[in-house]
Amino acid sequence: MKTRQRALPSRHDPVDPWDPEAPAPLPAAARRWPWLLGGSLVLAGTGLALWQYGAVDDTTLQALALMALAVPVLLLPAQLLRKPRRAASARRPPAALDSDNWREAVRQLRDEHAGTPSAFDALASGMESVLGESERRWQALAELSADWYWETDRQQRLSWLSGAAPQVLAPGLGDNALLGRRFDQVTLFRSPEQGWTTLQTRMARLEPFRDVEFQVALQGRPVQWIAISGRPRQNAHGQVIGYEGVGRDISERRLAHEQLLASEQRWSTMTRLAADWYWQTDAEHRLLPFAAEQRQRIGPDLADRLEGKTRWEAHGDALTPEQWAEHRADLEARRPFRSLQMEVEAGEGRWLWVSLSGMPRVDSSGRFLGYHGVGRDITARQQAQTLLLRHNEALQRAVDERTRELQQLNRDLDAFSRDLAHELRGPIGQVQGLAQMLAKRGAPRLQAQDQELLRLQVQSAQRMLETVDALLGLARSTMQPMPVQDVDLSALAHEVAAELPALARRAPLRWHIQLDMRVPANAAALKIVLQNLMGNAAKFTRDSSTPSARVGLRPEGSEALRISVQDNGVGFDPARVGQLFKPFGRLHARDDYGGSGIGLTIVQRIVERHGGRVEAQATPGRGACFEFTLPLVPVPPAAAAEAPGRPAAAVDG
Repeated sequence: MKTRQRALPSRHDPVDPWDPEAPAPLPAAARRWPWLLGGSLVLAGTGLALWQYGAVDDTTLQALALMALAVPVLLLPAQLLRKPRRAASARRPPAALDSDNWREAVRQLRDEHAGTPSAFDALASGMESVLGESERRWQALAELSADWYWETDRQQRLSWLSGAAPQVLAPGLGDNALLGRRFDQVTLFRSPEQGWTTLQTRMARLEPFRDVEFQVALQGRPVQWIAISGRPRQNAHGQVIGYEGVGRDISERRLAHEQLLASEQRWSTMTRLAADWYWQTDAEHRLLPFAAEQRQRIGPDLADRLEGKTRWEAHGDALTPEQWAEHRADLEARRPFRSLQMEVEAGEGRWLWVSLSGMPRVDSSGRFLGYHGVGRDITARQQAQTLLLRHNEALQRAVDERTRELQQLNRDLDAFSRDLAHELRGPIGQVQGLAQMLAKRGAPRLQAQDQELLRLQVQSAQRMLETVDALLGLARSTMQPMPVQDVDLSALAHEVAAELPALARRAPLRWHIQLDMRVPANAAALKIVLQNLMGNAAKFTRDSSTPSARVGLRPEGSEALRISVQDNGVGFDPARVGQLFKPFGRLHARDDYGGSGIGLTIVQRIVERHGGRVEAQATPGRGACFEFTLPLVPVPPAAAAEAPGRPAAAVDG
C-alpha cells in the first residue's frame, strides 16, 4: 500500500475559469458535431453530382440522400440520452470522489453542455481550480508542519501516513515497516506508560484520545519520543471506517521535562536533607505561609507567629534599633543580605539562634514580588562559641597567671645567677690570687714541679671565672628583653672585629665585611652573637698561613635575611654538628682552643628569641661557615639605631 506524499498532477487545461479574457475550451461534443455534419453534406453532394452526370440512377440517389439525413437524426437522440447518464456520473456521491477521480467528474460536468461555453462551464472549471488549490495547500501543510497525519483501517492497522511521518517513525527504513501494522505490532515502538492494551481498548470503543506518548528505538540512533492523538474516521454515510489523527516528535520537550523532573527531585532531596529552611515574603516584607515540611522544621508555634508579619514586628527585641534600621535599609534598596543572626523565642520556653540570608525575587516582567531565601538554626553553633569563649577566657587567665609566675621565676633566677656569680667570683679570685702570690714569693725556694702546679692552679681558676661569666651570660640571653631596632650590621661587625682580644697567630687575620648591611634586631644581643661567631673565626684560623674571614648578608625569600660568618680555619667534622650548640659541647680539645663551651649555645638562644635559626657547615682543614636568619619585621623609624664603626670593606686584625 503506497503512501500519498505528493500532490496529483493536473488533468485539465490550465485555464482560469474566472478570467473573462480567457477563451473557454470547447466541449468534446462540440468538437465532434462539425465533423459529422460535414460528412453528411459531403455524402449528399457526392450523390447529387453523380446523378447529374448519369453515373447513378434515381434509386441510388435516394439511398445516398437517406444516409446523409440518417446520420444527424440517429446521433441526436443518442446524445440526448447520454447527457443524463454523464450528469449522473458527475454528480455521484462525494464518498466516491477521492483525490484520483474528482477532477474527471468536474471535467464531465463542464463538457455536458455542447456548443458555446456557458456559466456552467466556468463554474465547473472554477471548482476544479479551487479544489486543486485546496489540495496543494493541504499537501504543503502536511509536508512542512511539525505534525504529521495518519490513518488506520477498521482493524486499527496503519493505512496512510503523510509526508514527514516515515522519516520520524522509521528513519532509514521503508514504508513496509509501518503500513499494514497496528501500533503495538511495530517493533520499533516501545509501549507507552499506560500500555498498548489501554489504547486498543479505547479505539475498539471508538473513543477519541489525545497525547499518547511512546518511544521509537532504532539501533544506532538516540531514542525519540512521539505523541499521537486520534479520533474515529467516517465515510459519507457516517460509517466508521478506521481512525485518523496527528503525531508529533516531542523528544526535545520530553528531554526538557525529564531534566526538570531531575532538577526538582534534587531540589526536593536537598530541601528534605538540609538543615536550612526556605522562606518568602511579599512586596511589603511580610512572611508568606510556610510549606508543611518547613513548618515542621522551624516549629508550628514559631511559624504561626511569623506568617503575615515582618521580622521587626515578630521579633522587635532580637536586634538593636540600629541593626533593624540597617537591615530595613537593605530591603528598601533591594540588596541581598547574608547571615542576619538573631535570637528568637520558639515557644514553650525555647530560644533559638537563627541565621537568615535572602535576595529579591521578581516575576518574568521584572516586577518586585518580595524577598526569598533560607534560614538556618545555629543554636548549637552559638552555644559552642559561647562555651569556647568561656574556655578561652579561662585559658587566658591561666596563661596570664602562669606568665606572671614564669616572669617571677626568671627574675628570681636572674637574681640567683647574679648572687651565685658574685659568691663564686670571690673565692675563685682568692684562690687565684693566693696561687699567684705564692708563686711570686716562693719562687726561689720552689722546685720546677711545684711552680708548674701553681701555674695549673692559676689557669684552672681563670677558666672557672670564665665559666661563671659564660653561665651568667647564658642566663641573661634567656631573660633579658630584646626590643627590635634597625641595626647597621656592617658597622657593628667592624666594631666587634676591633674589640677582639689579641692572639698569638701565624699570620694576621684579614676581615671581609660586606657594606651597607642593615637588619631588624636588638643591637646589644646581636653584638653578643657576632662576638661569639667572629671570635671563633679568629681563634680557629690562628694557625693558617693566610687567614681570612667574611661577614655577609643575603635575602632569605621575602620574609627573612640570612647572615653568614665564614672562615678558612681548621673546620670540624660535619657529622658532629649537633654537638656544637649544646652547653659545653666541644669538637676540639680545650687545651688547643680555649673557651667556655657555652658561646654557641648563647648564640642559638639569642637567634631563636629573634624568631630565626642557626646552621653550621664545615670541611675539616678547609674552614667553617656559621649562618643565622633574622625575620623581616617592621621597625618604627624612632627605634632605628646605628652601631658606630668604620665603613671599610676589609679590616686587618
